[in-house]
Amino acid sequence: MAADNRMTERWEIRVQPGALREFVYTNKEATHFSGEATNIHTRSYHGLFSSMHEYLDRWEIAAGGRPLDPRTAEARAYPHVLVREYPGGVKEEILLPDEENGLLVRVTNLAAGDASFTPVADMRFIWETPRPEYRIFWDARGNVLFVSRADEPAPAGRPAWITVTAGCPLRYEPVERFETARYAKDAARKAMAETHPFTPGRLLFEADGGPVTFAVGLGDTEDEAAEQAARILGRFDELAEARLRRIEEIVERTGFRADDERLAKAFRWAVASMDNLVMNQRGRGIYAGFHWFPTYWGRDSFICLPGALLATRRHDVAREVLLSFMTYQQRDPGSMRLGRFPNIVDPEHLQYAGVDGTWWLVRAAWKYWLATGDAAFLAEAWPAVELAVAGALETAVDDEGFLVHGDGETWMDAGGEQNPYSPRGDRAVEVQVLFRHGLLVGAAWARTLAGRVESGEAARPAGGAPPEAAGLRRLAAAWTRRAADLQTDFRRRFIGGPGGSLVDHLNADGSADGQLRPNAILACWVALDWREIPASGPGAVEAEPLLTVGEIETVMRGCGPVILPHGIASLDPADPDFKPRHLDLDRYYYDAAYHNGDVWEWLMGPAVTCLRAAGRAHEARALVQPLVDEILDEACVGSLREIRDGRYEAGKEEFGGATSQAWSLAEFIRVCLEETDAARR
Repeated sequence: MAADNRMTERWEIRVQPGALREFVYTNKEATHFSGEATNIHTRSYHGLFSSMHEYLDRWEIAAGGRPLDPRTAEARAYPHVLVREYPGGVKEEILLPDEENGLLVRVTNLAAGDASFTPVADMRFIWETPRPEYRIFWDARGNVLFVSRADEPAPAGRPAWITVTAGCPLRYEPVERFETARYAKDAARKAMAETHPFTPGRLLFEADGGPVTFAVGLGDTEDEAAEQAARILGRFDELAEARLRRIEEIVERTGFRADDERLAKAFRWAVASMDNLVMNQRGRGIYAGFHWFPTYWGRDSFICLPGALLATRRHDVAREVLLSFMTYQQRDPGSMRLGRFPNIVDPEHLQYAGVDGTWWLVRAAWKYWLATGDAAFLAEAWPAVELAVAGALETAVDDEGFLVHGDGETWMDAGGEQNPYSPRGDRAVEVQVLFRHGLLVGAAWARTLAGRVESGEAARPAGGAPPEAAGLRRLAAAWTRRAADLQTDFRRRFIGGPGGSLVDHLNADGSADGQLRPNAILACWVALDWREIPASGPGAVEAEPLLTVGEIETVMRGCGPVILPHGIASLDPADPDFKPRHLDLDRYYYDAAYHNGDVWEWLMGPAVTCLRAAGRAHEARALVQPLVDEILDEACVGSLREIRDGRYEAGKEEFGGATSQAWSLAEFIRVCLEETDAARR
């Protein structure tokens, strides 16, 4: 590695031989590479993927007829490269460079003599397990092996070819074979447990103990894939150093400092792993997580945007993410989801089955405006904000002013609308608080824009003139009244839930649900954003706090049963529906546990903010420590999971949920920075 030792040492995480610690790297566009740091693949989701399709499953390196076994290696993980050190001094370095659709593998200290590099392909959609036909070409003059599927053409915009080349002369040995691979972690989930990787042949070379670099390229055509591999070959140190320095700059920009070196190191890795999920797959966006969410989810993106991008002062990227997502808004006047932003944006389709993502986006957009004062954004984003509010008021509001929705349309969406495992229709507590916040933000937005129009300062939105000031003020007044009415009905219907918490949701028949869930914490968290609604100036809105500090204290005491030492449970452990383990497939399908017991790591952030507001800072800080330990010592190297079991078992490896999750990382980053700011004050 070209970067100086001092820079890399402060990042280094060591993984012992045979351990099960996954790693994930992305190219910041649409490609990622993942696996086990010192073990064979344990998931069908491990390998080199682009736009939700796998290409290269793995490779095998052998010298003197003896293959390198990753289970015998010690790994050193950094945010730019993974290094494996094998017995006998052999070193393998793996790099997925920024903004390049290719992978580099450098091997040093192989025993002199005959050696081989054997690529193993598995070209398939992420959730399918075909045994496809392949075409293979060997270009001896160009020193390049070409592989593609022969049984179906790749859709436009998705790579069709894999190429492999090296910085030394290669000889091709056409040994073609399929295998049936089984994956331990997927077998435990009884999902995607078996695939059919294909070996197109071995690439033979003469080892001399010095470094040998192999380059894998992806491309829509043979030439594009070959050019990709050639472009990165020979640039390992340059590309690795560029990636590390870019990540270092992001960390430094946060200004975070901590006397506790473990906390400081965990924070650095959280920033790097969060950056790993900021992609450019279909416009700029944020992957929800790995392994089965390598796409954009509206809810996840905008819950995490404040911690992921605003807290790290990457305002230009935040702006791009917000405006890119707004282009996918539902604008069909006949749709019952008029004004919604999509719940999922993947390379080939949009899905709108989420009621809350729209309001998380509006919340994130307002926070962006407060952080930047970007007047051009204020004007450009206004039509989308206006349609979001108007569409909801037209199609989805009941007689009491509540926003109605389906059983599977909140963040507790396991099973979807067809088979909801945690049905919360049709008026969830946090959805109402988010909607009220959206009405107030919309009113403040309209008044701010009206003031700029009247002063001649309003930026001209793309494709039109600035809105008319009087109309903006009328909208602001109407939305403010709506928010006030909603507040009255909310306090009447939702305060006084189980144990002094809030009612989790109102059922379709109007009755109050009696279960204790952490959504009351989310409601308090968003309610605290009332402090960001201007009370004076051009954007002033008359509004009272939805919940007083005393009421938030009461709610947090009432939520005590779901605030566990290892995180926030999705259901009261005393509830008969509580599922203590995510994976207990002899008793229930894992989706049944997702929101009926599983601890969600991202909920630590809202809980910490609310506990601090309730004067319980010591308890808040205690929730952070398990995440520090996880980043450095457990699970995916340098990252945070989606979930943990509702019942903690010391030493148990948990891998049922996503292994690297955006909102978990973003909330850890946000909380670390807010705790630091509080200490400074």
